[in-house]
Amino acid sequence: MALHDFWCQVCGEVLLDVNVPIDIGAMKGAPLHCDRPAAWIPQVGRMDAYEPFQRFEARDGQNTRVTIDSLAKLRQVERESEQQYRNGEGQPLVWRHYSNDRSNRDVHALHPTWHGGEAPDPAFVKKHGAQLRKGTGVAEAAEYGPGVSDATPSALDALIR
Repeated sequence: MALHDFWCQVCGEVLLDVNVPIDIGAMKGAPLHCDRPAAWIPQVGRMDAYEPFQRFEARDGQNTRVTIDSLAKLRQVERESEQQYRNGEGQPLVWRHYSNDRSNRDVHALHPTWHGGEAPDPAFVKKHGAQLRKGTGVAEAAEYGPGVSDATPSALDALIR
């Protein structure tokens, strides 16, 4: 059995992860929906295996400009940045678009068991627990910070001008 996605051309509903036997194939094994066979949605896998790699500019782990012109170069920059991070210089880099596919979208690209950061120290929580609270109020405009207002929620707009 293989999982395939289908689209009903009558009502527009998308049918996700439909089991179709491999010997039948996705085109012939399309499920009936609205009294018609649904259209198969082909899955796009690794684009680089079928067409030329699209060259782009990026910054490596040391924040220097580098031109990525192949998947091999991309993996080399990732490996170098991981090694530099282990040496205490720079930061690790991962291009999630090339590292994650349908089977591991829910996995963090750099750490297999990352759950949103470290938990606070219990001794700190006990000592400062009375002062800690979840904010339920709305921030005042003066609390936003420089370059941020209700009209421009990002300070980048002020930097561009």
